[in-house]
Amino acid sequence: MKEISKLSLLLPLALLIAAVVQDVNMLSNSEHSITSIYIREYFIIFALILSLPLIYKQKWASDRNVLRGLRSLFFLILFTCFLLIMSNDLLNTFYDHVFTKNKLYENAGNYFFLLAWTFFSTIFVLITLGSLRNLIYIKRKKATARNFTWLMIFLLLYPLFSLPESFKYMNWLSNNWLDKFRYVILFILINLMVVNSFRVAWINYLNKKQKLACFWGGFFLVPIQLYFAFKFHELNPVEIFSPVLGKFVDTSIILLTIYVVIAFLALLAHLPTAQLYDRKIRQISSLHHLSRAVSSEFDIEKLVVTIVKLAIEVTEADFSWLELLDQKSGELQLASSQNLRDAEMKSRKPSFTDPLSLWLKNNKDPFLNNQVNKSQVAKNLCKWKKDLNSLLAVPLIMGDEIIGFLYAGKKVEFGFEYDDADMLRAFCEQAVVAVENTRLVEESIVKERLEQELKIAHEAQMKLLPKDMPRLPDIELDAVCITANEVGGDYYDFFQIDKNRLGVVIGDVSGKGPSAAFYMAEVKGIMEALAKANQTPKNLLVPTNATLYRNFDRNTFISMIYGIIDVKRKVFSFCRAGHCPVLMLKPDEEKCELLEPKGLGLGLDAGILFEKTLQQVDMPLQEGYIYLLYTDGVTEARNRLGEEFGEERLAQVFTAAKDLSAYEIKKRIIHEIYTFFDGENATDDMTFIVIKALNNKKKI
Repeated sequence: MKEISKLSLLLPLALLIAAVVQDVNMLSNSEHSITSIYIREYFIIFALILSLPLIYKQKWASDRNVLRGLRSLFFLILFTCFLLIMSNDLLNTFYDHVFTKNKLYENAGNYFFLLAWTFFSTIFVLITLGSLRNLIYIKRKKATARNFTWLMIFLLLYPLFSLPESFKYMNWLSNNWLDKFRYVILFILINLMVVNSFRVAWINYLNKKQKLACFWGGFFLVPIQLYFAFKFHELNPVEIFSPVLGKFVDTSIILLTIYVVIAFLALLAHLPTAQLYDRKIRQISSLHHLSRAVSSEFDIEKLVVTIVKLAIEVTEADFSWLELLDQKSGELQLASSQNLRDAEMKSRKPSFTDPLSLWLKNNKDPFLNNQVNKSQVAKNLCKWKKDLNSLLAVPLIMGDEIIGFLYAGKKVEFGFEYDDADMLRAFCEQAVVAVENTRLVEESIVKERLEQELKIAHEAQMKLLPKDMPRLPDIELDAVCITANEVGGDYYDFFQIDKNRLGVVIGDVSGKGPSAAFYMAEVKGIMEALAKANQTPKNLLVPTNATLYRNFDRNTFISMIYGIIDVKRKVFSFCRAGHCPVLMLKPDEEKCELLEPKGLGLGLDAGILFEKTLQQVDMPLQEGYIYLLYTDGVTEARNRLGEEFGEERLAQVFTAAKDLSAYEIKKRIIHEIYTFFDGENATDDMTFIVIKALNNKKKI
């Protein structure tokens, strides 16, 4: 491989040197025969073709060092433009000798200066094309490589078919059809330049600070690049040496100019949302930190401080406080606060009879008010804290009981948005698990500590699962999650996106026990935070995978199916991220189908490969269609003889029960599995969801 790499450098260089030797021979003989000129140009053409691997092996501006590559490219363009300006007078004199090039040969200094510009310009173009290729390939799509390859082909074709035009002074007769074909190639080349220039997905990887740095760099670079392209086209010292190479360099610089301008305009469009993107990253990071606290922090005093601190990070509030139910007295207590004055902490007397506490207890929803001084519900808080103008309060719900309230406040009016409320609610669901686990673990220290800890985690995990099945027109839903031990890593949930669409998710965390359960709780929080903002399964799983990859151990991953039931369109859209297949039964058919769209598990890849392989499918959800989503604990269940239940047996049970309701199908599958066990205990968690489209005569 190293020898091939060396050849990719030496062969183009050797051909370029051969072209120089041919040029020198022509000039020394004072003969410009068509054959000699074309021999030189063919050396150039083959050198360009053999230089293509250099473009594809270029390391600048790859997805791992975008900023460093952009910075290097910026200074390279500035340096080249500076050299062009400094050489302006000398290059202008060359054009007096274009038709009598032997005069350049008589002045060896001028001729070597021309060769230096030719070599430098060629290297500059190869580097910039390689950098552009890496930028274009970031977050690549199926057609990205194809479009870029065609761009390279037409970058070579255009100079080649422009060759006769360059030698009209030699009385070369150009055919009309060749002229027309050349214009067609130019038209296609310009379109390919524009299409490839819109590949600016690398901007999404930049945070606000980096985007601002690129903006100011582009602010200076765009006019410089435009001037550089115009000036180089006017002088083009490479074209004096070789018309083919000159046009290749010139069109490549035009491509660079188009990409720089379009990237700068795209960057301007991204700047208004840069702060929002950074904020979302901070919020998700805070969710992750709280999940870590769930699994590692069992000191209630430290935990409540962490919860309040992270609540401020999630909402960017000025102050926050947490009120928890004291299990002994049955009263609310101020558990922790941040940025409250000592007098305010001492004077705070939380109570369930307070108007705001009653509102939160009755509605069990976040309370958001951006003009607290005008709110009757929060009037007591205004008296207690004079500088409170925007308030966000969320109840901490464990089962059906309120165990406390989390508050976040700002000194300015209209400081919160409804998106903050959704994020803080997802945050509080994890905080509830953390608080309950911590309290119960403390109680279990004296007696049977390990057993009690697992039992607590199991109860917390079960309460994270939906208590009631969602109700949809002409759709029956049922689901079950049976853990092999006290806690497990299986997970299912439903998200109401709007009145016509319901999100459905089933997942399996690698491993077993408490760690898998805690990862499951983290996934639930992330999914709830992102579900309503992403309208397709693929658009939800891509950012979820990116978050989990950054925060998960490399030995941990999650297989998952996420789908959306659209009752209006009667469609079930879903993606399978490394999970078990989906079983589908069609009406009037006696055999079920196995649906296996492509997809990697979450947390295995940083994002590019995951998004590329993830496939979304849309399946009908008309009357009589039934879908079964399950985890591998169902098919890998073993009896006393070590025999697996298997997909074939599951498909048979599912098919035999197709005329039953979703609830009865669930019961039939559970019954068959436990009959198959014959008294043996399950070794893995078992979870499945049944989705059945009802006949018109049947209604929920």
